[in-house]
Amino acid sequence: MSILTFTTISFAQRAVSGEEFSPEARGPNGLRIMFYNVENLFDTFDDPATEDNEFTYEGDKHWSYYRYKEKLNNIAKTIISLGGWEPPDFIGLCEIENFQVLMDLTSETPLRSYGYQIIHENSEDPRGIDNAILYRNEKLTKIMHRSIYIDTNESFSTRDILYAAFSFAGLDTIHFYVNHWPSRLGGKEITEKKRLMVAKNLKVNIDQLQSENSSVKIFIMGDYNDEPKDKSLLEILNVKTTAENIREEELYNLSYPDFRGGKGTLVYKEIEFTWFLFDQMIVSGSLMKSVGLSVKGMKNHIFIADWLLNNGRPFRSYQGPIYLGGFSDHLPIFIDLYYRE
Repeated sequence: MSILTFTTISFAQRAVSGEEFSPEARGPNGLRIMFYNVENLFDTFDDPATEDNEFTYEGDKHWSYYRYKEKLNNIAKTIISLGGWEPPDFIGLCEIENFQVLMDLTSETPLRSYGYQIIHENSEDPRGIDNAILYRNEKLTKIMHRSIYIDTNESFSTRDILYAAFSFAGLDTIHFYVNHWPSRLGGKEITEKKRLMVAKNLKVNIDQLQSENSSVKIFIMGDYNDEPKDKSLLEILNVKTTAENIREEELYNLSYPDFRGGKGTLVYKEIEFTWFLFDQMIVSGSLMKSVGLSVKGMKNHIFIADWLLNNGRPFRSYQGPIYLGGFSDHLPIFIDLYYRE
């Protein structure tokens, strides 16, 4: 049992990027797809193989069981609220320490009512944080999954890309890639080569998939630590920023309209209070067609609620060593897919 009280948020308290939130159930032909950087979801135990000492009780943050449970409940609250009357069907997550925290999230919070299945693989990130997937098997049947190891010529270690293929109600197949690219710690220009390397690895995998079937349906999501106009996405991955003359094999950035509008998912520098859009959803043109499984609208949405913000910024767990008890330093994003005859 959770030691904390979970409170359902009324729909009146929700807002999505200034747009009306759609809380209705999506039914058998709809999917709500979510991505969320949950900011350091660590358990309280020291893993001697990783640099996780900060998130132990003896560490700098004095991470405790109570704080851990509060973090789990905060994440569950966000997921359920974002879903509306029907919980999200697919959730890509990053900054997950291990399989156990995913088990705790899905079984020791109100998420236990929804029967989420877990996909997780350990990667070589020095801190031990990984990508993960939660999905509801009422609509999605997993075909396969694997980790895409990032070959960096041993110059650095980073998170693997998590790939999974699903069948949707036996009607269509969709291929997901969940990403968390190297951070800008040390400076954007100095660290850019790391993100370019990950982008090249991803591009090779996507090209291989499309070489077998150019109309394959691809959904890429993640925290790229780059924005839509940066080289890694615009040039290396060759992602289009406008949805004109759509071609099935091209990739399109569903987050670009928010970027163009000056919206973001995190405040990268607290003092300057500048919004950045690192969290993005990218799809193949085959998911922007009017038949089969396709996206609703031409953009994804940033989920915003009053309780996800603190002084206008994302309400995070810590500000330096000071415990705030919040949710994450990122806001989640989502979009709906529908199957059309």
